[in-house]
Amino acid sequence: MFVVVLFDLDETLLRTGGAGVLAMNRAFEDLFGIANALDGIPYAGRMDPQILSDALAKHGIRDATGPILSRLKERYLEHLRQTLWEREGYVMPGVPQLLQALLAQPEVAVGLATGNFREAAWLKLQRYGLNSFFAEGAFGEDAPDRAQLVALAAQRVAKDRVPQRTIVVGDTPRDVEAALACGFWAVGVATGRYSQEELKAVGAHLTFPHLGDWERAFNAFLF
Repeated sequence: MFVVVLFDLDETLLRTGGAGVLAMNRAFEDLFGIANALDGIPYAGRMDPQILSDALAKHGIRDATGPILSRLKERYLEHLRQTLWEREGYVMPGVPQLLQALLAQPEVAVGLATGNFREAAWLKLQRYGLNSFFAEGAFGEDAPDRAQLVALAAQRVAKDRVPQRTIVVGDTPRDVEAALACGFWAVGVATGRYSQEELKAVGAHLTFPHLGDWERAFNAFLF
C-alpha cells in the first residue's frame, strides 16, 4: 500500500519561539515604521501571504498589484534568518523518530503542507535539523487556500503514483478541515493552540497529545 504523509510545520514539527512573528513585525517596522504590526492578526494554521496581507489591510496600506507584499516578504526572510537564532525553539517530541521510521518504508512518501513561504519553511527546517527529512511539498505562495495547498502537496509528493492513503498531520482545525476537503485522512496533534477535543470536533480521524509516542503514530498511519 502506497501512503503519502503530509506534515504541517509550525507547532506540528517544531516550535520557533515566535521567531516568525518577530521577523514579520521587524519587516513592517523597517518598511512602514509600524511597531508590533501583527498584533491582533490571527496566524495559527494560516498562510504567510494571508497574514501579511491582513496586516497591510489593518494598517491601511493598499497593495493592489502586489509589489509591497513582495518587498515585505523579502524583508521578512532577511529578518527570519536572524530571529531563528535569537529565539529559543525546539523540535516537537517524537518527530525525528517518526520521520525516520516513515522514510525507511519504501511504500511511504513524506512531504510538507505548510502555510510558510517556501524559503521560510526551509530556513526553519534547517535551523532545527529537520531539512534532510523533506524533499517536496506545497507552501504558502503556492495556493490561495489551505485545501488547495494540501491537494497540491499530495500531488507533488506522490509524483506519478496513486496513493491508497493520504494523511495530513497538523495542529489546527484548518489543517483538519483542509484534509477532509480533499478526502484525506486528518490527524490532529495538540501541540499548538488547540486541544485533542477541539481537533476531534472538526473531524480529525485520529488525534495525539503530541508525537512522543511515535511508534503508535507510525502503526496508526500504516496499519
